[in-house]
Amino acid sequence: MAQQITTNLIDDLTGDVIEPGTGKTVSFAFDGTHYEIDLTDTNAEQFRTVVADYIAAARKITRKNSTEKRSTSRSNADELARIREWAASNGYEVSARGRISQTVKDAYAAAH
Repeated sequence: MAQQITTNLIDDLTGDVIEPGTGKTVSFAFDGTHYEIDLTDTNAEQFRTVVADYIAAARKITRKNSTEKRSTSRSNADELARIREWAASNGYEVSARGRISQTVKDAYAAAH
């Protein structure tokens, strides 16, 4: 005996079945949260029409990728190591780990 399993894509707005080869998953973000919604072609076009004026007036934000974040973290760690070394050799008490006081950071910045 053979079985056939069918999966239907459903329009998240209306609950209608989206016919194979039609419809779209629309991704968007609002207030820092990312969303996806499955819509028929008609509803996807209506969504785009509704938000078009807002998109036209908005600024596009480019996010740093994870490689850039890692290099920034590495350079921050290197900078903190230089501050610790400078502070220790200039009479400031700093721990080997943890936060460096703003006073020490300001003195380092003034010296450099």
